[in-house]
Amino acid sequence: MKYKWRYLLIFTLIVFIVTSISNITFAQEVPTITAPNGVLIDYETGKVLFDKNAHQQTYPASTTKVMTAVLVLENANLDDKVTIDYDLYVDGSSMYLLRGESFTVKELLHALLIRSANDTAEALAIHVAGSVEKFVEMMNQRAKELGALNTNFSNPHGLPDTSHVTTAYDLAMIAKHAMSFDLFREIVNTPMLTFEPTEQTPETRYYRNTNKFLWGTGIGNQMLYDGKYINIKYDIIDGIKTGYTGAAKQCLISSGVKDDHRLISVILGAEGVDVYSDSRTLIDYGHANFKLVSLTGKNSDQLKVPVKNGKENYVNISIANDKLSIIPNNTKLSDITESISINENIKAPITQGQALGKLSYSLDNEVIGEIDLIAKESIEEQPILLKLLKPSKFFVIFISAFILWQIFIAYLRIKKRNRKRFSYRKRSPIYNFNKNIFK
Repeated sequence: MKYKWRYLLIFTLIVFIVTSISNITFAQEVPTITAPNGVLIDYETGKVLFDKNAHQQTYPASTTKVMTAVLVLENANLDDKVTIDYDLYVDGSSMYLLRGESFTVKELLHALLIRSANDTAEALAIHVAGSVEKFVEMMNQRAKELGALNTNFSNPHGLPDTSHVTTAYDLAMIAKHAMSFDLFREIVNTPMLTFEPTEQTPETRYYRNTNKFLWGTGIGNQMLYDGKYINIKYDIIDGIKTGYTGAAKQCLISSGVKDDHRLISVILGAEGVDVYSDSRTLIDYGHANFKLVSLTGKNSDQLKVPVKNGKENYVNISIANDKLSIIPNNTKLSDITESISINENIKAPITQGQALGKLSYSLDNEVIGEIDLIAKESIEEQPILLKLLKPSKFFVIFISAFILWQIFIAYLRIKKRNRKRFSYRKRSPIYNFNKNIFK
């Protein structure tokens, strides 16, 4: 008995050590950044993977121009000509547009996002809304619609203004939407921009992208990262926008793609090249510790659910579309549980694509994804006349019982009648007549 307890104690100790090692091995070390504000989100799902004061209001500087670009892409014809028929001067980074020059909206978008030209931002704002003031109203309304609830813009370029504020999270939401535009992705990933001479500006304009992640190599373009100096250029980064003012300090929104998995980081208020090391720290952390998985895969299974008052008694339902989720790298798909909930009292009419339930996925008792279950076809309502004529279950049972009862009564009557007939024959005398007696 003494040895039994000793073995049990040793076994318990081994289990504890193994469990502890396992926890240490798979622990996800949260990164540290020097900037006061930062966030990392998954592009597909919008899930926040890192948060440092991500909802604290601060100055965005030229990262504002992402919002400006979104409104231009949504409200202007890219081939429209914008003619500068007024004197235009804005402080800070500029394309130095002169009265009489004409460019397409698309060309000005390139200058806005690559050169980070403040005068271009105002020219586009006036082209889209008629005035900078009206454009700012559009910016604030659209920002709220995109989930940027703690943002207030007062201009289209980001020059200092105490009322011009946003948050790291809000900029991530705006950038997430902006990256859904093919042209936006193409522009913010362009290292160099050239404008041919115009009558007003006889020399060629050459602009290098303000984002050193796209081209920064060699002395003067290095940063301290992971204990050593390396080039700022990082091949997995494909945009998106820098910003700097004395009040805002260094700001950067970055998009990093690895194995078809895109992450978006936002760093606000950094010092010098730390904005790049902080951004890379978050992007690398996200790719090292999280993966994007399909919860539904190619699931094409269909379910049938009953329909009330329909021409058909059942409707086929299936998933609306594929559902993606971001999960820790060490998570097994088998750890994810699936549950189905169907709406109660489903009645006709039903339209194709109508949501009739939900498919939920959970990991460690936390819902990580939900997707609608939709009708595969339309079901028309049964005509009122047919509904009235259509017997209910109770009516059918009643009629069936009544018919059986009548059959039983008829059987008893026939049986009784047969009995009487037999009894009468038994009591009556038998006469034998001679067929010739009456002759």
